[in-house]
Amino acid sequence: MQVRHPLTLVIKETLPLNLTVENTCLLLQDLHSPFTDADNGWLVNKVNRKVLMREFDDYFHLLALIRPNIPRVLEVARRMDIRVAYSCLGHWADESPSLFQKATGLAWDLDGPLGCHPEEWQPDENEPVFSKPGWSALANPKFAAYLAENNVQNVIVMGAMLDFGVRQTCLDLSDHGIQSLIVGDAAYGLTDAGHIFTADAVTHGLVKIRTTGELLLLLKTLQQQGSVLI
Repeated sequence: MQVRHPLTLVIKETLPLNLTVENTCLLLQDLHSPFTDADNGWLVNKVNRKVLMREFDDYFHLLALIRPNIPRVLEVARRMDIRVAYSCLGHWADESPSLFQKATGLAWDLDGPLGCHPEEWQPDENEPVFSKPGWSALANPKFAAYLAENNVQNVIVMGAMLDFGVRQTCLDLSDHGIQSLIVGDAAYGLTDAGHIFTADAVTHGLVKIRTTGELLLLLKTLQQQGSVLI
């Protein structure tokens, strides 16, 4: 089924992203161990115990495909001094689990092993890691305050759960007047079909999507010229 978005034909045209080093943030969302440790993570252990591996074949296949792209983008962003932030579903030890976390059973203590990231994209000491009480990174007001304090106008997003968390974050950013760009092959959904459907549904004038290769070329232009329009 083809997804059509006729409203965008009559509303005001969405402005292009004008990326600069100063107004841009790279967000790594839900790339901590519960979602990305395919050997011993929370998700894979639950899947194995409930004998659901066939149902999650697409998920772990997509994880393997996008895994090399995340550190490629992260390395370039750090080298260019673009802000990098992390948002992780769970809560810190001094925080209480949210109602969402209690209801879903996703109340992970980020101070323990469930808050760890793979070595390829471990946060640096100066990169903030925000707890995420709901699907959207903006469910944590501290993340919204971080964007406002740093005058961030554009957020580049990589992450797990494209069809839940990443999508919701990008739509919430739009509600706050902040534009977002999903790195399409550095974000993944629960299923291949859901990944394709969601990527199409969120890119109808509100959210842009580019591949890792395309983004790296754009960042090269940004480095040379000081800004780039997308």
